[in-house]
Amino acid sequence: MKSPMAGLTPGAQHPTVPISKRHVLMLPQITMLILYWSLVLYGRGMRVERLTGVLGATVYVDDVKVLTDSQLESLREIACEHEVIIIKNQSLTPLEQVDFSHRLGPAAESPFIEPSPDHPEVIKVLKEAKDGNAFNFGGAWHSDFSFQPAPPSFTVLHALDIPAYGGDTLWSSMTAAYNALSDAYKEQFSHLAAIHTARDAYSPKMQAIHSGLSSMNIVCDETANDTEIHPLITTHPETEKLVLFYNRAYVRDITGIADEIEKLRLMDWLHLHTTDAKFTVRHKWSNGDLAIWDNRSTQHYALNDYAGFRRELHRTTIAGTRPMQ
Repeated sequence: MKSPMAGLTPGAQHPTVPISKRHVLMLPQITMLILYWSLVLYGRGMRVERLTGVLGATVYVDDVKVLTDSQLESLREIACEHEVIIIKNQSLTPLEQVDFSHRLGPAAESPFIEPSPDHPEVIKVLKEAKDGNAFNFGGAWHSDFSFQPAPPSFTVLHALDIPAYGGDTLWSSMTAAYNALSDAYKEQFSHLAAIHTARDAYSPKMQAIHSGLSSMNIVCDETANDTEIHPLITTHPETEKLVLFYNRAYVRDITGIADEIEKLRLMDWLHLHTTDAKFTVRHKWSNGDLAIWDNRSTQHYALNDYAGFRRELHRTTIAGTRPMQ
């Protein structure tokens, strides 16, 4: 098999197609159509505004707690299509957030992290002002718990106490990262699988890093050394789009490549490619923001640039299915 690394450039795109005079004449109509569908609803009382040309959208909903089943179905479709959505000015108790999450699906298992005393399905993502420069929860590019046999489908994160600056979250589209591959590499990567493990995140050797957070109890243990093998190229179970299912936090090996140096080079390249700025959206949080993202087609990264300030969000996760090619 041809080396997976040959000729690869992170973030590489296919050659552009020349634009004809006919295409230019059509641009005003096309632009208006795109603008219409980027601003208008999927129907049923919600307005959608795209955040980038790749992923992310703001969805305008007065109160997610009172969405009808039909509206919730539309919201789910929007979340799958845009991969991460932001709904502003939401007020949810922990129980109300759980109830809303249950309408998206059953709760996912959340290992290693002690849940909130308010509800066993809620994680308080909390860094106190006194925690200073301690490592923050979610402070590396990752897809939530991809080391599980069936990782979460969606994550719901509700902002409660946001610093005046810092603490933004970035998401990257693994759908766009796949689409940017050449046909040759799409074919080659379709024969590879990734070995996911939490050993460099939650095994006992990592306990000291997590213990810097005074208000989160993260308990590392030996089960973090377990592994799961998932295809490197997966098919989204709802949109049927192809995804480059990779994240450096949990992928520690690639099957199908014998040469160890070549394998390490490929994993480095995959990290650079999948986190290329052109595939990302960055969100500055405000109190009341509710983010919903699709772990099956994104990875994300919480910035840790707010030492001396308090930041609290409540997280729930929705069960998913085993990634399939």
